[in-house]
Amino acid sequence: MKNSVLTSIICTFALFLTNASVSFAQSEGYNRCARLAKYPQMRLRSSYGQLKYNTEYNNNKLSDFASRSKMRERGMFATGLAHVYVDWKVSLHTNIQNFNEYTCVIPTSVDIFFGYRDPVIYLSKDLKPGTCKYEIVLRHEQQHHQINKAVLDYYLPILQKKFFQELANLKPIEVPQDKTAQDIANQLNTQYTNAINQYVKRFQITLQVEQDRLDNLKNYQYEEKLCRKF
Repeated sequence: MKNSVLTSIICTFALFLTNASVSFAQSEGYNRCARLAKYPQMRLRSSYGQLKYNTEYNNNKLSDFASRSKMRERGMFATGLAHVYVDWKVSLHTNIQNFNEYTCVIPTSVDIFFGYRDPVIYLSKDLKPGTCKYEIVLRHEQQHHQINKAVLDYYLPILQKKFFQELANLKPIEVPQDKTAQDIANQLNTQYTNAINQYVKRFQITLQVEQDRLDNLKNYQYEEKLCRKF
C-alpha cells in the first residue's frame, strides 16, 4: 500500500527576547549591529514517532480514505495503508540589545525538530488474521514503515549539516524606526524557516521515490503470487 507522506509544516516561533541595555556613543556604518554577530547554536531533535496499528475500518471505508488521500493501490494491497506525517518545527531564539540611539536583534540559537509524527499501519478488519493474505499485506505495510526509518536515518545527518550552514545567513539586524524588535525577530524566523523548507521538500520527494520502489505493478504481482504457492 502506498505510503502517505502528509507534511505537517508547523513552524513554532518561540521568541525568547532578553533585553540587555548597554550605553555608549553611536557607531557609524550601514548595519551598526553587524559587529555583534555570532554563529547561532543549533539543537536538532528527531523521532520516528510511535507506530500504531488500526483495524477498525472495513475494505470499503479504508479504500474511500485512501482514495480521498490519493493513496489508493490496486489488488489486495488496497486492504492496507501505511500513514505518517513528516513533521518539522523551528524555534528561533533572539536577544535584544538597546544602545543610545538604536536597537539590535541578535539571533542566538535555534531548536529544530525534524522527523515523523503519528505513524499508523491500517489493516482492513475484513482481513482474517493468520491467513496468507493478512500476513502479506501486513508485511507490505511494515516495509513502508521501515523505508520511512531508513530514509530518515540516511538523510538526517545531511539535513543537519544543511540546517547548520543556513544559520550563517542569520545576522544581527538594527530595528528600523517604523518596526519593532518583535517584527525583526519574526523576519529572522521567516528567513530561516524559508531556508529550511527547501530541504524539507527535497526530503519529501526522496522519501516518495523510495516508497514507489515498493509500490509498483511488478512488486504487487510478485507479492500476490506468494499466496498462490500455498
